Amino acid sequence: MAKKIDPLNKKQYGAVSAMLTVSDISAAVAFYQKAFGFTKRGIMNGPDRNPIHAELTLRGTTLMLGPENPTLGKRSAKTVGASPAGLFLYVENVDKVVAKAVGLGATAQGQVTDMFWGDRCGVVVDPEGYTWMVGTHKAEPHITGNERENGRADGAAAGRYRNRRGLSGHPLDDPLLAWFGAKCLRSR
Repeated sequence: MAKKIDPLNKKQYGAVSAMLTVSDISAAVAFYQKAFGFTKRGIMNGPDRNPIHAELTLRGTTLMLGPENPTLGKRSAKTVGASPAGLFLYVENVDKVVAKAVGLGATAQGQVTDMFWGDRCGVVVDPEGYTWMVGTHKAEPHITGNERENGRADGAAAGRYRNRRGLSGHPLDDPLLAWFGAKCLRSR
């Protein structure tokens, strides 16, 4: 009797895995391992012995890497000059991880900051051009009973955050809010 194959391959993958197109698979693998703590699952080489696919894992998440191939429309964020997508990574010590990533070639986007939703976060652009928000969860946001009842907890928490930071209240005054926090404010 043939062994039943799991069509979702749940032993190896979660429901969603990120796939990044990179200019140099080997260099990207080394960076993600050293900077963020990923483990290399494997690298597949093509007939020319150059890497055509790599898989990294971190706490049950798979990150797949593939090479640029302009014929198929695959270009790295580095080649394009930007990425419309970002990645969020929880770590034990955001300050240490961001500093390490910068030391390995990432570019910091502002300072590591305490955010209104209870995380301490920093943003880096890796050597391949992808934006990573790295965070350590420090506290639960403070939500009053009134805010919870009125369904306005997200906006009120953001307002307290902005007031504490001396910002005008517009999300674009803070680069981290502009990048991520504004989405939290529209969570209805």
